[in-house]
Amino acid sequence: MSRKIFSIDIRDNGISALLVENTIKGNSIHTQMHVPYADIDETPENKFNQISDTISAIISKISIAGAECIVSVSSEFVSYRNLQVPFKERKKIRQVLPFELEPTLPFPMDELTVDFETISQAEKTNILVSVIKTSEVSGILDILKTFKITPYIIAPAGFSTVLCLSKFSEPDNDFIFVDADEKYSTVFAVVAGHVHIARSFYSKNKDPQLTATKLYQNIMQVIAAFESSFVKDFEPSKIFISGTNVDTILFNEQIDDSLRIKIIPVDMFEDVNLKLNISSDHPFDSANMNNALSLAAVEILGIHTINFFGERSIIKKYWEEYKNDFIKTGLIAAFVFVLAMFNILFEAHFLQKEVNQLNRQIAFIFQSTFPDVTKIVNPVQQMKTSVSQEREKNMFTGEIEEEIFNIDIINEISSRIPNEQDVEITNFVRGDDSLVISGNTDTFNNVDDIKGRLERAEIIKNITISSANLEKSSNRIQFKLKIEL
Repeated sequence: MSRKIFSIDIRDNGISALLVENTIKGNSIHTQMHVPYADIDETPENKFNQISDTISAIISKISIAGAECIVSVSSEFVSYRNLQVPFKERKKIRQVLPFELEPTLPFPMDELTVDFETISQAEKTNILVSVIKTSEVSGILDILKTFKITPYIIAPAGFSTVLCLSKFSEPDNDFIFVDADEKYSTVFAVVAGHVHIARSFYSKNKDPQLTATKLYQNIMQVIAAFESSFVKDFEPSKIFISGTNVDTILFNEQIDDSLRIKIIPVDMFEDVNLKLNISSDHPFDSANMNNALSLAAVEILGIHTINFFGERSIIKKYWEEYKNDFIKTGLIAAFVFVLAMFNILFEAHFLQKEVNQLNRQIAFIFQSTFPDVTKIVNPVQQMKTSVSQEREKNMFTGEIEEEIFNIDIINEISSRIPNEQDVEITNFVRGDDSLVISGNTDTFNNVDDIKGRLERAEIIKNITISSANLEKSSNRIQFKLKIEL
């Protein structure tokens, strides 16, 4: 079974889009595209127009029919907080978040959408909270709705990338990840495979040297924030960088002068084990497409991420993925059920016809046997009653004790002669107290054996072999037995 995943990475300078086909055999990148904003007007009123026009340009070139959509939003809209809460259950944590966050935020809680990731659990639970204005999420959802797109996930920029790097890095390998955009950058601190600190910074600067210096200062602030929040030293072994707004050579000089940490540019196509291949002729554009590919990777690998569109349960996720298959299976099951019910009703109809026919036969036999009875209600029961009455009459006159029925004699003879014995009865003549049976068999010994077997019957008083002769034409023994009852 295959599915398509369409990831939209909304940056502060444009939008990156990626279409991935996920199959059992592997994953293929069908289309990758980065489209800068055409209008450089940075007013808030123009922001959503830029996003809408750019998505329209992307949709016109990519076929997304039947694809699952995942979105990330620019760091421009997102802020982070670290909190400690006395609960472990996510439901309880959500209930106390508004009270814990409100003193630290410049906006009322009813104007914000929040989600969180659990960092560690002990006596208290450490969580990383991500906050965005609800109007920003609603604006993006309204834009996507015009293109008949409903996203499954709306995540903060860079967060899916740092989660993928955390999953595929060594657990004891602490690092810093920088998602650098044109105007905003986010610095993440990862310890023991978990994102502990995240902070977004405004970093627009025309001078690359000043940009590198500013980023270095931001990293030092994150390290200080980590050591203040968790009361322990943070010594990252490397710094991963993704984005287009960092001169890695200048930045490396800044880092070497103080921290002496290895700088590693991120290439999600190489760094994440998704069994990926690119079906297009263009190489993977890591500078612009890392986060878009990470969004697809989060969905394919089932990694839990911050989601401003609400948490997805396992049941809901599989319903969304396989809804059409469930509906098809349900229709087939309904058809099979209807067919089975029709077959049962059809068989019941013919069985009822057979029952009615048998009832008519019983009534006919009853009328033939007891013509004096005119009212027939339950012929079987009436026949049993009539037979019992007749027997009682015979017992009263003493006749029943002296009478032996032919059918009982034949049954006695048949039951006492074994099936494997070669015997054929050809004649049966009944008198009042005796009968003569004739037949043939293959040996004289069989005649004696038959006589001996029949002598043991209670209804037979005496038995005599009247004759036993070999008939030459058939080479069989013709016999005649005289029986006294």
